[in-house]
Amino acid sequence: MPTVSVNDAEIYYAKAGSGPPLLFVHGSGGDHTIWGYQLEGLKDAFTVAALDLNGHGRSPRREGDGLSLYTEDVLSVLDALAEEHGPAVLLGHSLGGAVALHAALQKPKGLRALGLIGTGAKLRVHPDILRAIDEDFERAVEQILQWAFAPDPPSDLYQRAKEQMLRNGQAALSRDFRTCDAFDVMDRLGDVEVPALVVVGREDRLTPVKYSEYLRDRIEGAILEVIEGAGHMVMVERPEALNGAIRRFVSALDRS
Repeated sequence: MPTVSVNDAEIYYAKAGSGPPLLFVHGSGGDHTIWGYQLEGLKDAFTVAALDLNGHGRSPRREGDGLSLYTEDVLSVLDALAEEHGPAVLLGHSLGGAVALHAALQKPKGLRALGLIGTGAKLRVHPDILRAIDEDFERAVEQILQWAFAPDPPSDLYQRAKEQMLRNGQAALSRDFRTCDAFDVMDRLGDVEVPALVVVGREDRLTPVKYSEYLRDRIEGAILEVIEGAGHMVMVERPEALNGAIRRFVSALDRS
């Protein structure tokens, strides 16, 4: 697994395939393994990378402001990919979408386009969730996941997501959700200068469709795809549909 060094700490990322680069950023409490269907399903046409933000997976935790640190992580991996493969499409889910947006607003040279998946320009979190994460971590994970999937999710998908969130731990989830709660770039979307694909599950209850419509309407030229039969965890609930949306988007970029 490749790494990049960020302030004397290593950031790990998985990489597969060859071709134009895609970089995936996981959401709150997650790590790169949530993108397994994308690493496998898109490697025939792309260099597909997915990182572990610091404090998640195999990347050690650095103390400090979550959004700033996570953006450093993403920009460092983005630079490494761009140096080897050319400018990348940066795709983030939920918290990862917020980080991707924040990274794009820094206008990095290695960024070709954005993919914003189940996310928003503002991501307020109910105070009861923040309190529950600190007071009863396992109960909070159950509450979050009950909202994260469309009704009656396959038990194996639910269990994998639960195990991942528990594995990454309370400290990571707490910082992640507080980062989401403080995130607000609603008045900065007009400054995004790269093409953007916005994707959301029709039954997403954490970042509902109206959040994605707002992104589409305020990022110039953005494209919205609503995936039926999926909730917030669209990358595992409907991976083929998400992968198809990404392929169409990149094909359109190539044609333009």
